[in-house]
Amino acid sequence: MHPKLRVAGVSIAANAGLVTTELGVALVTGSLAVLADAFHSGVDLTGSLVALAGIRMALRASDRRHAYGYGRYENAAALVQFVLIAIIGVTVIQEAARRALFGFRVEVTPLALAVVLGTIVFDVVLFRYIARRGRALESSALEADSYHFGTDAVGKVGVLVGIGAAYLGFPAMDLVGAVAIAIAFLVAAFLMGRKNLQVLVDASPPLELLDAVRETARGVEGVVEVHSLRGRSSGPHVLLDLAVHVAPDANLERAHEIAHSVELAIKGRVPRVAEVVVHAEPAHHARALDRDHSA
Repeated sequence: MHPKLRVAGVSIAANAGLVTTELGVALVTGSLAVLADAFHSGVDLTGSLVALAGIRMALRASDRRHAYGYGRYENAAALVQFVLIAIIGVTVIQEAARRALFGFRVEVTPLALAVVLGTIVFDVVLFRYIARRGRALESSALEADSYHFGTDAVGKVGVLVGIGAAYLGFPAMDLVGAVAIAIAFLVAAFLMGRKNLQVLVDASPPLELLDAVRETARGVEGVVEVHSLRGRSSGPHVLLDLAVHVAPDANLERAHEIAHSVELAIKGRVPRVAEVVVHAEPAHHARALDRDHSA
């Protein structure tokens, strides 16, 4: 089994356990904060299943229908997860407003407090594990999945404060805790959703990466200048194309050798680069051709 699929399987099993535990506590106590967290874990479970499906697709080799590979399925899966988080955040805020207007009742026991505290520890451990593996495996879907556990842990602090205050005789704090969780959901959804959306709409890779590519290409023997460098991302990979100027007296075979050397040098220095298309041009030619090429 691929390591990405193994980590996704751990996430699914963990979320299934959290949903069961938190729903039980919410039904016993009537706490909106705990119920919100149970909904969040339910969304996390759905997101983990989406992540698994996205990773399975992204691991496919390129074919005639997807010449650049299936990497963006990971980004699409991650974006779906953050849309789900945003929806549940808005839903929790609406329910908090309804309870504030029409009244509610919360019954908290020491056991409920202990269960919530235990799930916080569980979320932190899973967040650290999945985030670390997501970075190591360069998986945007797993990184998104780790954010579920991270926001869950942050949200549970709000849950603990809310139901703790309710236990001490301040039930309104349960609504405050629920809203705090919802806000954490919305912030995470915006930040990571934007990151994955940029990949899906062909936003350029980071400037530091492009600068490293340009510097590497210029350092190849036979390259006079570099221009029209552009790139886009697909899952964890970057796809590039650029034009290089070579000596005007270089024959076609020599120009091809230089272009091939540029490709190998870039892939060697920047591991994220999966494909490079290099267009070789004579150094002395009409600059208007460069403008047409870059357009």
